[in-house]
Amino acid sequence: MKNLKKIIVVIPTYNESDNIENIVREILDLDLSVLVVDDNSPDNTRKYVENIMESKSNVYLLNRNKKLGLGSAYRDGYKYAIGLGYKYFVQMDADYSHRILDLKKLLLEIKNHDVIIGSRYIDGGSTTGWNQFRKNLSKYANLLSKYLLKTKINDTTSGFRIYSLKALNEINYLETTSNGYGFQIEMTYLISKLNLNYFEVPITFEERREGESKMDFSIILEAISLIFKLRFTK
Repeated sequence: MKNLKKIIVVIPTYNESDNIENIVREILDLDLSVLVVDDNSPDNTRKYVENIMESKSNVYLLNRNKKLGLGSAYRDGYKYAIGLGYKYFVQMDADYSHRILDLKKLLLEIKNHDVIIGSRYIDGGSTTGWNQFRKNLSKYANLLSKYLLKTKINDTTSGFRIYSLKALNEINYLETTSNGYGFQIEMTYLISKLNLNYFEVPITFEERREGESKMDFSIILEAISLIFKLRFTK
């Protein structure tokens, strides 16, 4: 495996005080660094991160003054982490929907690939805690995205990924325009368009442990709209 000291986990947060301290400490147990990008959470998520920072030099906090969106958070987070000298960038959620067990599996692949995607839609991948409607919505949205974007990537909306510095530079991530959850789709499109060296790892996506889900119908519509925009205007 690559030097763990060069790997940082970037976690965007908005009202994740119920989860953030525990997940950061579990990631630290893997000898990885963590950057939390917080959008001025009213529940003081940042205070829990600051408490850990008092004793851990490899935990960082990027405070933003308002809620600016997931894609924007990752762009700012990657830029900040690159400035710190890191070479590999893990993106994952704060709410335990992405398992630490699966993070270990993704990390095993960075020696061979520039992009590693945690996939629910390959053999061995699954979701738990979702009703059938939500499972079907996600499954068929991914199939539509895969078809329209002409990509072989099976989980086009996965938010559990690792990018190498080389991949982010080739993608020119700062020029991406999606600020919401469509950011994952836009990055998928660019990975395929640029023919980057990627690999999908089967994961189990679990419903969040604590707090309220941020997924709503407007987010779904945004993502579907982006798929058509990328297909017919790029």
